[in-house]
Amino acid sequence: MNTYTLMISCLIVSGAVVMLCSIRQFKSNIQLLKAFYICKKKKLSWMISLHLTMMGFFFCGYIAFLYFFLNKVDLGLELITGLIFFFGAIFVFMSNIIHRGMLLTIQESYDHSVSIGVALEEERKKLLTTNHQLLQTEDVTILVLAYQAELRDGETGGHINRSSEYVSLIARQLITDSCYAAYLSEEYIRDLVKSAPLHDIGKVGVPDLILQKKGPFTPQEFEIMKQHCRHGADIICKAREKLTFRSFLELAAQLTLCHHEKWDGSGYPSGLAGEAIPLSARIMALADVYDALRTERCYKEAFSHEKACRIILEERGRHFDPEIVDAFFAVEKEFEQISIEQADTSQAA
Repeated sequence: MNTYTLMISCLIVSGAVVMLCSIRQFKSNIQLLKAFYICKKKKLSWMISLHLTMMGFFFCGYIAFLYFFLNKVDLGLELITGLIFFFGAIFVFMSNIIHRGMLLTIQESYDHSVSIGVALEEERKKLLTTNHQLLQTEDVTILVLAYQAELRDGETGGHINRSSEYVSLIARQLITDSCYAAYLSEEYIRDLVKSAPLHDIGKVGVPDLILQKKGPFTPQEFEIMKQHCRHGADIICKAREKLTFRSFLELAAQLTLCHHEKWDGSGYPSGLAGEAIPLSARIMALADVYDALRTERCYKEAFSHEKACRIILEERGRHFDPEIVDAFFAVEKEFEQISIEQADTSQAA
């Protein structure tokens, strides 16, 4: 076999191998296209089957061409060459039609997906709006319930708003610089601020004769007054039992029950001490006391910001968690600003 014959034979064999690989790849592509339902269309499915047959024909043509070439059958070579060129043109034409059909089908699928995406985006916006409205309704309901309890105590809604902002200031200071930074999170702070207005909701269970008394409590009256912590926690727990998911009410129940506990264990209702007191309640305790000091009550005048700060500092490590006192003094100017801007008419300047 001379060099020319060897070269032609190698080209033919290479073409046959490439065509065989193409057939295998085409079959694999068809399996992938089925995922897009491209092969579901009858016309396109028929064209794909014919295209695969043509590829098989070309493979056989290469083998026949090699056979006639090696056996020097000139008529066979001319016939096969002519057939290959003729069907090659048809093959290319069919390939273009198939590719166009595939592209059109993919375009249809894409357009359909876009329309679905637009519809889903509209639904997402509606859900976000509804969720925002539900959250607003929840916040308003909380404030209404808390305000009702404050009215029975002779307070205004100012205490609710101020104490919530004080709680937020302390918590955000703790998250930036304290040993509690790893424990706190944005979600925790959000739930804490949402819970703060409910801290005295248990006062609805205290008789008016005690709740609105102008003078100091007797020991027996004070014991009844202490029960407002448990009343509040019971109310919140009753509401929480109706839910099938975890909510901020778990934190609210802790805060409501324990916000009168003291760091040294001398508080009520359970005499908890130190870190046995939930962090939420420790934060609420300082915010609640600061507002009480700055506001006139039936048993005291309103204190100045400076005097309130001195009292809080004196209670560091006794009434209050030292870390929380330190956080308070880091933001005490903001406390004073809130107390002035949202002051009741009787509050000290």
